[in-house]
Amino acid sequence: MSDSTLLDLVLSRRSAAALVEPGPTREELDRILLAAGAVPDHGLLRPFRLVVAEGEGRARFGDALAATAAEHRPSMPAVGLEKVRAKALRSPTLVVLIASPKPGKIEVWEQNATAACAGYAIVLAAHALGVGAVWKSVPFTKGKALTETLGLADGEEMLGWIHLGRAAREEELPPRKPLALADVASVLDAGGRRPYAVGAPASPDDATSA
Repeated sequence: MSDSTLLDLVLSRRSAAALVEPGPTREELDRILLAAGAVPDHGLLRPFRLVVAEGEGRARFGDALAATAAEHRPSMPAVGLEKVRAKALRSPTLVVLIASPKPGKIEVWEQNATAACAGYAIVLAAHALGVGAVWKSVPFTKGKALTETLGLADGEEMLGWIHLGRAAREEELPPRKPLALADVASVLDAGGRRPYAVGAPASPDDATSA
């Protein structure tokens, strides 16, 4: 794959609006999950865990989501809990992403960043294989039911889950509005910090030496 093709792949990734059967094949799923091992990882700690749910496993995860919602919001009506439970059934396959920081000198925030990168690697790998993916989450990531269902240890936290399947419609998703680099990027040089200008040299020295 050429560099331009790889970049086009990254830039064209979109969250799938709706996913249906079939889910990824076992070979596809293996490759998708292996992509998590390629993310930046200080100390190679692999500070994350992945729990795959298919078939009835999705219902069990949905039950845990609903029970955790009830634990955090006891006044939530039954219809609301059912909507939470149904979140786990919106694709043939889902991968629960768990931050699992390891004790030692590497800061927990850095390990959690690696875990989040693992989630992005999974959705990007799915896109590369033609498998639809969308990363979902809920406000409540800790609770008795989720701890028991996912085997959460002290210090671990669910970062959401990634739905995998086939796009329900063949239509192309509309492109995203291009990132306005001037809104999110700046340049730091000997003179201080200044706005990032597209196409301009990063440093005045670069302009004089060009």
